[in-house]
Amino acid sequence: MKWLYVIQQKARVAFLLGIIVLLVFLKSLIDRQNVSELGNSFSSIYEDRLLVESYIYKLSAHLYQKQLLMEQCSQPGDLRMLAARIAQHNQAIFDLIQEYEKTKLTTQESAFFEGFKKNMNEMVVLEAKLLDSQEEVVGAALLDQQFVTASQSLSELSIIQIEEGKNMANQSREIVAGSIVLTQFELAMLIVIGLIIQALIFASRSISPKILQKHHLN
Repeated sequence: MKWLYVIQQKARVAFLLGIIVLLVFLKSLIDRQNVSELGNSFSSIYEDRLLVESYIYKLSAHLYQKQLLMEQCSQPGDLRMLAARIAQHNQAIFDLIQEYEKTKLTTQESAFFEGFKKNMNEMVVLEAKLLDSQEEVVGAALLDQQFVTASQSLSELSIIQIEEGKNMANQSREIVAGSIVLTQFELAMLIVIGLIIQALIFASRSISPKILQKHHLN
């Protein structure tokens, strides 16, 4: 019955080798998923956060320049040239808004962004009235309020970029930490299974029949 025991030992070795192959395969799938998630995370940090932060900076700069130009409406000068310069800033702002809309927005970010777009549309109407010397006193006060509201919206949007960037960075660290734990677990399992296989091999060798020597040939 020794041959039956040897077959059982070989079957156990084959079973453990199968487990090793399965573990390596599963680890490979998990690693592939982690790499994909990390790639998406880094891509989102750049496209939806860092790039958007640059849009916010440019929007703030154009908004500030517009405000300085609008303060010159009450001063003597060429209003047509002033209107043309303001129109250039408005066009640049709306171009940036279109680029911003292509990014992935959170629910909170979308609310502030929609508020900013509404401010801009109302701002353009008030600017046109002031440049036409209509409702000069009331319009100027309303326009100043629009500038303040728009600036606050941009400030809130900038804060959101920082918070979302931190969240994405934390998620990336969690993915890396999880991958390290799985790698360590896989290594430990391989070591344990390797030791078991060696023990089974040595056990099978110890019970294998020894070749009898023919003493009469000596």
